Amino acid sequence: MKKFLINFAFSFVGGLIGSALVCHYAEAAPVGIASGQQSGTNYPMAGDIARVCSTPQAPITNVQSDGSLDNLAKVYGDKNVQYGIVQTDALVYQQGVDPKMMDRIQLVFPFFSSEIHLVVKASSNIQSLADLQGKRVDEDVEGSGSWVSVQVIKSLTGYKWNAVNMQQSQGLQALLNGQVDALFVNAGRPVGMLANAQGVRLVSINNPKLDAFGLYTKSTIPSGSYPFQSQSVQTYKTGNVLVTYAFKNQYQKEIGDLVSCVMRKLPELQQTGHPKWKNVDPTDIERITWQVHPAALQAIKRGSK
Repeated sequence: MKKFLINFAFSFVGGLIGSALVCHYAEAAPVGIASGQQSGTNYPMAGDIARVCSTPQAPITNVQSDGSLDNLAKVYGDKNVQYGIVQTDALVYQQGVDPKMMDRIQLVFPFFSSEIHLVVKASSNIQSLADLQGKRVDEDVEGSGSWVSVQVIKSLTGYKWNAVNMQQSQGLQALLNGQVDALFVNAGRPVGMLANAQGVRLVSINNPKLDAFGLYTKSTIPSGSYPFQSQSVQTYKTGNVLVTYAFKNQYQKEIGDLVSCVMRKLPELQQTGHPKWKNVDPTDIERITWQVHPAALQAIKRGSK
């Protein structure tokens, strides 16, 4: 009888453990995409992916962040974040800071180009980059894509100003209140927080040293991109990509499935998502000089046939 009770107890406990394991593995495995500030472009675009590609088995979470470098750190070290949206100049910047970390970062999907916006008050006498010298300039929070681009601009041009580091929406309010003289925003137009802005204007950005920088391309923000904008302005654009950790054996299917979903849903995203989806071309993945995750590349090639 004692032996029977012991066997029964083992069987009962084992059954409970087995049931718990089944329940655990049956639970949804959340997928995190580190995007950016809600005032920018990356956040709504990650939200678009979550809207069309989430499943009960793999719900996608749009993880708000401080931008490109923060996204890289999350992909590298946060178990709840598998993907991040990053500017291509931030990839190169962080490569110089932490090459070991960046050896483990791989491309998953090419996104859009974002334009560098230099915003001042409508009454400002600032007309060029050179006019920023000695001024109070909000560069965005340290680690954001905008912040990285501003460091590149300062390094290449040699211009110096009094740096302020506020989130973009706070920086815009500070500009309107006269607490800063200018604001940099590197985001895909139209930038949501500028859509209803009043009393501001954009300043053209051009410089021979920026022309020669391989990761920036001359671009134009056309007149009418924002209600306050009556004239086109010259600027530069940077590439944005979706990255992941360089998993060797894990998550191969999951990465391929996500890329396949974005490929399949691209027409819908271009119709119902952020306007920048219209500029997304999956074949750009082969034009970007960075290592690509094999499962992602296979999914893009399959979807492009």
